[in-house]
Amino acid sequence: MKYTRYVPMMVMFVLAVLFLQACSGNEFDAENPKEYGVGGVYLGQNVKEAIDILKPTKADFMDMVTRQTYTVEQMAAGEGDAVMGMLLIDRTQLILKVQKGQIQSIMLSGVPQEDAQKFKTIRGLAIYDASEKLTQLYGMGTGEKEVIYQGKSCKASFGLANNQVAWMRFDKL
Repeated sequence: MKYTRYVPMMVMFVLAVLFLQACSGNEFDAENPKEYGVGGVYLGQNVKEAIDILKPTKADFMDMVTRQTYTVEQMAAGEGDAVMGMLLIDRTQLILKVQKGQIQSIMLSGVPQEDAQKFKTIRGLAIYDASEKLTQLYGMGTGEKEVIYQGKSCKASFGLANNQVAWMRFDKL
């Protein structure tokens, strides 16, 4: 048969594709909401589950329009349309936006240097990490001082100052 000479090339091609897929398994997945978060908390997660993970020393939630306060249990049950929460975790402030019980936005900045490792992303990036580590873990984003990674439904923004990650923000679109 004249096709037998192509079999080794086809086998090499299939092996190359499988190898590339195996190597790329660690790339940033812009369509996975679990990629957009910090400290084990991510976009789309139920607020009660997130609070149980973060264990804040203080948490206050208020509707941005009506100024009504909400408990975690009320929000977890789906109450509140646009609720912002300010959480104090030791000396670090984390801001959450919750809608219908799910996290819509996570904002983190002003982290004391000794607490930075508590608030890593799923990829292992922490505040004060070098901008090179951001590129290594997430690939090339858009922007210079504010580096953005965006999928169809979520967006991650990392602020850079003095060649270090200074703040993080994750938003549902």
